[in-house]
Amino acid sequence: EMNITNDGILLATIIKKNDDEKIKKNFYTENNAEFQVASFSLDKDEVIDRHFHPEQIRSVTKTSEVIVVKNGEILLTLYNKDLEKVQDIVLNEGDIAILIDGGHELTMNTDAKFIEVKQGPYEEHKDKKRF
Repeated sequence: EMNITNDGILLATIIKKNDDEKIKKNFYTENNAEFQVASFSLDKDEVIDRHFHPEQIRSVTKTSEVIVVKNGEILLTLYNKDLEKVQDIVLNEGDIAILIDGGHELTMNTDAKFIEVKQGPYEEHKDKKRF
């Protein structure tokens, strides 16, 4: 896993396809983060005990995203909070990008399929600013 920071602010965490395959439970985000991401590598017959998540009132100040690349190659460009370019990262099949702060751009280097996950509700006119 690779954390990308700028001026002490975590912009993104990149998880390459084979990162941490042997770690049973790996939480990439801190418990106090507004967005939670973890990976699991569990053995046959292991059980995550049945549970549910009761309703909670939470304060969310920004929209974080997770990109899961199903296939193809995507160029992810990260920008800091001042919207200045920080870094380009190539994402391939099986890679995951947790986009936490700053800005970003996705360019399809090949035909690509990916899954995007973010917290809601989502109102594009308030939650997305192009630059």
